[in-house]
Parts: sequence; structure tokens; C-alpha cells
Amino acid sequence: MQTVTYSRFGSPDVLTLSDVAPPSPRGGHLVVRVRAVSINPLDGKLRRGDARLLSGTKFPKTPGLDFAGVVEQVGPGVSGFQVGDDVFGGLGSFKEGYLSERISVPARVVAKLPKSLDYVGAAAIAVVGLAAQTAVQVARIKAGDHVLINGASGGLGPYALQLAKGAGAHVTAVSGTDGVALARELGADTVVDYRRESITASGRTFDAVLELSGRLPFSQARGLLKPRGVYVDFEPGPTKLIGAGLQNPFRSHQHRFVITRATTAALEALGRHLDAGQLRPGPTRVFELSEYRRAFEVAEQGGQVGKVVIRLEG
Repeated sequence: MQTVTYSRFGSPDVLTLSDVAPPSPRGGHLVVRVRAVSINPLDGKLRRGDARLLSGTKFPKTPGLDFAGVVEQVGPGVSGFQVGDDVFGGLGSFKEGYLSERISVPARVVAKLPKSLDYVGAAAIAVVGLAAQTAVQVARIKAGDHVLINGASGGLGPYALQLAKGAGAHVTAVSGTDGVALARELGADTVVDYRRESITASGRTFDAVLELSGRLPFSQARGLLKPRGVYVDFEPGPTKLIGAGLQNPFRSHQHRFVITRATTAALEALGRHLDAGQLRPGPTRVFELSEYRRAFEVAEQGGQVGKVVIRLEG
């Protein structure tokens, strides 16, 4: 079977398409024939070696943190799934990715495909949808709150925007020019094109700032927060976690983090939101498996609206 692998840290140039033996079912695992895999910002960090504490240094490695496909084998000790089930999931391990024609994946990070999504849509939502759910909980967003989402039209932003609106918040979305229309369509109350206006110079303040762009650190965002406001950070690291843990008890503005964990129950809840029409899938740009290197190059250019997805042939 074909699998995308890399044997050293580096740019997308280190990725190769390899023939490897198909996996056998393990206890607690499903063997899934993969139909689609999406690309997340963490994929690039893992491949470049920027997150070695998560990935380890054993090669070869395979990228891909979330997927959708069809169950081909059910391992010992697994219940609730059967051969032929359409499924989606992710985040089983940062050491074993899913960009392969077949994968062995822990059943605990898999759920049945939402009825409203195809494989491409489902592969695009697992990691970002779960992160958005967690962010709304971490920020304790409630009706009447004023929330800033900085980076509202990328892969994760559309879901965070919709869930914040669903909680009753007034949402200000910051986006590039190409994402302004999408942010408005998804219900943002105010949309700021960062190429035309600086949100930090606007004089506005918020109950919560969800920082998705990687360009607004806590030190700068504090000027945007109301007293007791919350800054939600999607890039936890040891230094930041320790620093926030020591300082949060002694300051008004809180620096909190999204640490995403996939479970079947959380994925099922995400699917229910989608099937009920409470969440609208974000846009996707689709590449075929043969275009894998180009897909990663595009995803890592920045400024993309929505997610990049690699589709594998049936």
C-alpha cells in the first residue's frame, strides 16, 4: 500500500510516497481504508522537528492528524464498530500519522461519519472541530460576551466563530481579505480585514480573545482584554504553560490554553452539531494523493481560507 513518509526533519521536500506492508488489526484498534486526510498546522511543526517532545525522533514517520475512511478490520476488544462502517477521527498519536491507504488506529479516537458529511468534509473537521469546542469551554464563553477571533477564516476559525455565536456571544472576526465574506456568512457581528485595519489600534476590548493566527501574543493581546478577560492560546508549550500557571493567580487577565484530546464521545458530539445544522462545514481545497507534496506546500504558505485535504482513491 502507498504511504507518505519522511526519514528526517525538514520542509515538504523530505516527504516521499512509499510502498509499505498493510497493518494488521491490534487490540483496541481498527484497520481503516483511508479516503481523505486533512493538513493541520501541527503537521508542519512535527515534520520540521519543532515539536520533538510530541513526535519523538524515531523514523520513518507519516504525517496526517485526522482522517475519514471505511473500517476494513476490527481488532480484538473493540465494540461499537463493524466492517464497512464509514468513520472519521484523529489525534491517536503524534508519532504515527494517517496519510496512508490503510491505517491501524485506536478505536477510542474514532466515530462514525456524520450523515451530513462526505469523506473530505469529515477528514477536515476532526482536529479543528474538537479544538474549537475546547476553546469555547476554556474561554467560558456565554451569552452577551464580546469575543475576538483572530484568524477567523483559516481551518479552525470558522468552527470557533460558529460555536461562539451559538453560545450567544457578539463575535468580532479578524481575517485576511479573502476570508472576509466567509466570516460574514458564518454570522460574525463585526469583521476586520487585518490588511486594512489593526485590531490592536482599534480601542475595542473583549471578554475573550481566541488567537488562531500565531501573530498576536498574550503580551500584545492584554490591551484588548476587559478586566478578567481571557486569552485563549492554541499553541501550548512548556515555557508558556509554566509561566501562565505561575502568573495567572496574580493577574486579572487570564492566559489559558487549548489542549485537544479526541474521544469517540467528543467526535460524536461534533457530528451531532453538524447533522443538526448547528455547524456549517468550513471550505476545503482538495488535492489527490499524487499531489501530496504540493498540498503541504500550499497549506503551509499561510493565509489559506479553510482546510487543505488530500483525497485517496477508493
